[in-house]
Amino acid sequence: MPHPSGIRARVLLTSVFGPYAQNDAFGSRAINPMELYHNQVTRAQGAFSLRMFHRSWGIKMIQENISAPSTVLDFPTREAFSRELTTKGYDIIGISSIIVNVGKVREMCRMVRALSSGSVVVVGGHVSAIPGIESMVDADHIVKGDGVSWMRNFLGEDPMAPIRHPEIVSAFGHRIMGLKVPRRAGATAATIIPSVGCPMGCNFCTTSAFFGGKGRFLNFYEKGEELFRVMVQMEKKLKVRSFFMMDENFLLYRKRAIELLRRMKEHDKS
Repeated sequence: MPHPSGIRARVLLTSVFGPYAQNDAFGSRAINPMELYHNQVTRAQGAFSLRMFHRSWGIKMIQENISAPSTVLDFPTREAFSRELTTKGYDIIGISSIIVNVGKVREMCRMVRALSSGSVVVVGGHVSAIPGIESMVDADHIVKGDGVSWMRNFLGEDPMAPIRHPEIVSAFGHRIMGLKVPRRAGATAATIIPSVGCPMGCNFCTTSAFFGGKGRFLNFYEKGEELFRVMVQMEKKLKVRSFFMMDENFLLYRKRAIELLRRMKEHDKS
């Protein structure tokens, strides 16, 4: 059932609160760092590991594709989240998290009930894949899979409307061996999200299961021409010349990839 206020509803979309990688009541230094590279990809490199942070792409994508007035809190402190709840009067509060931060999700749901009791609480992201999550957190809705179409439906909007891509720099806060990497416009790639899910259905894969299992995935952009327009827009707005395709199997969708390559060649884009 859609929210009674429809697109007039005030929406807060937030990641879990910091500080991160701390031994406290909500996690530990060992299990909940917020760095993709240092926590997973380059962690075996020790002191030589790349250090950087990535925005919460999912909630940015949802914000860009709903008409309701919305706010994104990414990497908030607990105090900032509390202040937002007590001063803004949100109708809908969406909390996104990975699995290891379920303790923080539980606390944020408790805070909403105490500080903004009239708000509808929606929990999404990979944390919603935990078996029995419904009994672990006090949420009104648990959203598994695509959050854009779910939120559009909840607000009474067309869930199949074309996707508008947010402007996202792929990473920030770069450093190596404790030294910050100098920043300049265009030095960091833009993130492009062509699709979510994976059709391969490997039995060990959370992503495949999360978006429906074997054979199921969701294309945000069916044509290479559409992706090319998004990349040109990013090039103009963010001054970038390189792109990070956040896609489980970008080249698997061959027709789109070949069409994109053809458009890049036509416009002399390496």
